[in-house]
Amino acid sequence: MKSQQKSLTFSLHIPPQMWQSFRQSMLSARTNNEEVIGFFFCQRQQVSKSQIRYLPQNWIVPDSDCYERQSTQGLVLKQDFHLYLLKTYLDGQKLHIVHVHTHAGLASPNFSSIDDRHESQYAQFLSAYFPSKPRLISGVFDELLERSQFRIWDRKGESCQQIQCYHSWFEQKPSLSVDRQTDSRFLRQQVFGESFQKQLGQLNVTLIGCGGIGAIFAELFGRLGVKHWHFIDPDRLETVNLNRMPGTTPRMAQQKWYKVHYLKGLIKRIYPQGSHVKAVPKAIEDCGEREIARSDLMVVATDNHHSRQIAQDLALKYMRPLICLGTHIEIKDRIPRMYCRITVPPLGGGWCLMCGNIINLQQAALEAAPSEIQHLAIGAGYLEDINDPAVFWLNGICASTGVGIIHGMINGFLDVEKGLDWIYHFPSSDWLKTDVRYLTTTDCYFCGCKQN
Repeated sequence: MKSQQKSLTFSLHIPPQMWQSFRQSMLSARTNNEEVIGFFFCQRQQVSKSQIRYLPQNWIVPDSDCYERQSTQGLVLKQDFHLYLLKTYLDGQKLHIVHVHTHAGLASPNFSSIDDRHESQYAQFLSAYFPSKPRLISGVFDELLERSQFRIWDRKGESCQQIQCYHSWFEQKPSLSVDRQTDSRFLRQQVFGESFQKQLGQLNVTLIGCGGIGAIFAELFGRLGVKHWHFIDPDRLETVNLNRMPGTTPRMAQQKWYKVHYLKGLIKRIYPQGSHVKAVPKAIEDCGEREIARSDLMVVATDNHHSRQIAQDLALKYMRPLICLGTHIEIKDRIPRMYCRITVPPLGGGWCLMCGNIINLQQAALEAAPSEIQHLAIGAGYLEDINDPAVFWLNGICASTGVGIIHGMINGFLDVEKGLDWIYHFPSSDWLKTDVRYLTTTDCYFCGCKQN
């Protein structure tokens, strides 16, 4: 079978929760090692001139009564059931289709000549029958759905191209050579494995908000091994920032440096060579979506509800991992109460910062309003005219815990499949962990439709 020219890179991204449900349904559908098939129906997203992602919006695993024939040698779906799927998801919702089937045995599977012939004909049929000309992606697994291959067909059914399928929080990129001159700084992190350090070195992180929490987060995560950054923040340094942002100087405040430029310099001092930092002195709503979508991780560390809402919207739209960092200080009965909160919504939906009440939508709307309305809101008491209280050490607890959580996500020792919401309270020194089952919702305007 001919291969396509690789001018475009395709990938399939399945949220971890969706994949676990799909896999379990596939395994349960088989009783005597017969082949089974499942379907994902995907939205196409072009995040750059050369990079296209397919994101599942729905999935189906047929029951045994949906087959005309099913055995260890192959399977045939009932035509009326098959036609229902095509009309509902391809014709009605203009989605693309992914066929996932199994082969008997535990060896690494390969597409058979029968697969080649049937899939080629099927790709031609899709282009001829549907005006939207949906693409066909096919995947073959062993019988335990542990080893796989995936490919995408051209619309004429003449050639196919191998693609990567990801069903974890972070993409496992092809191994790159590591600069041996910088290896020695990570010798005391070898306990976490060589692949962990390589993955950190390849990770591309977008940080929204480069103030007191964001600056500490960037330094900590940078020193752990992250070298590729995209900083977003429209604000400039002021004298009030000097006691909470590592490495800042009075001269920087006097010259009104942009926070993103200060932070870029901080990373460049850690990694004089081998780092790549883009500093964007703009608000997130003024930044290009696609560049943010190309990042492997989004971190929002602002004290602004509007910017957090935009970050969450983008994370849902492009299915990017998101971590939200924030602190709060209040005085009650003359006793200070201090909190920091680290929230990781589940990848692909289920609950989000909005339905989890981490974002106040009324506040977000006022923050996004024209300045004249904001002045009226301040006068009426709906918006504070002063910045929230903050201290360096509380910001440090928040930022370092955030780095630790991401460390656990990458290294695999922390399960965040269903999301995570931790709150630290001082002076009681308690960690409160939200039971995320109570955050899951199907009627949230922002993420409810993403749940499967």
